[in-house]
Amino acid sequence: MKKRVFTLFIVLSMLCGCSSLKNSSQDFFAMDTFMNISVWSSSKSDADTILSNAQKKVNELSNRLSRQISSSSIAKLNSANGEPVTLDDDAYNALKQAVELAKFTNGAFDPTTAVLSDLWGIGTDSPSVPNDEQINETLTHVGYENIVFLEDNQVKLLNGAQVDLGGIGKGYVTDLVTKDISTPILASLGGNIGAYGENPNSDNGLWSIGLADPDNNSSYIASIKIKDLSIVTSGDYERYFEQDGVRYHHIFDPKTGYPAQNELRAVTVIDRNSTRADALTTALFVMGLDEGIKFCKDNDINAVFITKEHKIYTVGSINLTLAEGADYEIIKNS
Repeated sequence: MKKRVFTLFIVLSMLCGCSSLKNSSQDFFAMDTFMNISVWSSSKSDADTILSNAQKKVNELSNRLSRQISSSSIAKLNSANGEPVTLDDDAYNALKQAVELAKFTNGAFDPTTAVLSDLWGIGTDSPSVPNDEQINETLTHVGYENIVFLEDNQVKLLNGAQVDLGGIGKGYVTDLVTKDISTPILASLGGNIGAYGENPNSDNGLWSIGLADPDNNSSYIASIKIKDLSIVTSGDYERYFEQDGVRYHHIFDPKTGYPAQNELRAVTVIDRNSTRADALTTALFVMGLDEGIKFCKDNDINAVFITKEHKIYTVGSINLTLAEGADYEIIKNS
C-alpha cells in the first residue's frame, strides 16, 4: 500500500489579506510529492517572476538529485559498478553535505540506504518483508564510508553501495530556492517548509506551522511559530505498509536494515539550514527518544519528538502551542 501524506500544515498564514504586498502562489507536483510556493513583493509581476524562477529551480534540482532519472549524475554513479563518475555541482554538493551529516550523526542518517529501500519496496505497489538472509546481504552494501570523493567533482562507490539523496533532497532544494530572496517566501515542499522574511499577513511577522497528528494526518496537534527558519518533519505514517498487524515504515535503521522501531511516531527539527534539518529528522527518529534528546542538547538542536504515548517532547527554543482538543501532553526538555 503506497502512502504519501503531508506532515506539516500552514496554519492561518494567508487568511488576513491585510498586507500591501502582492502575493503569487502556485501548487505543483515535484520530487514525488505535492508542493506549494508563495511569494510576496511590491508588485504582482515581481511576485510572479520570483515564483516562476523558484518553481523552475525546484524542477531542475529534482532532476539533478534523483536516482530514478537515468540521465542524472546520481543515477550514473549508482550504475557505474564502482568506477569514478563526475557529478554535476548540485549533486556533488548535496552528496558532500549528506556524508558530513552522516558522520555528524554517527551513521544514524546514511545516504546509502537505497538498497534497503529497494529491498523492502516501501512506497511501491508491492512492498514485502524480506528475510534475515536478504537483509544481512543487503547491509554489506550500506555505509556512508563507501562513498569516496575524488578531485574535480568525481565520486566512486565501494562494495556495491547505492546513493539516495531523498533523505536531504527536499531540504537541499528548500535552501537553494529560498537563498538570496529578499521578499517574504513560504516554500512548502512536502514535509519541508522554509519560511523566510516576515509573514505579511501576521501582526508579529511570524509564520504558524502545524504538526500533523500521526493518528489522523488530515489534522494537526500543535503549531510552531517561526521566521527565517526551516521546519522539517519525518514520521512513521508518511510511507508505510502493514503485514500481519505490524506497521513497516520508510525510516530505516542503517545498522539493522529494518525500519526503526522505538517509541516515536514523528520528529520535527527547526533550523535555519533545511538540508541539515532534513537529515536530522531521520537521524533523531532512528536514535529514539532518549538518545535523540541527548543528541539535541549536546548539539544545540531545536526539535520536537512525538511519541506513541501521545506525548510531545520539545528541546531547545521552540514556540509551540497545543491545538485545541488535541489529546497530547507537552513536555519541555530545554
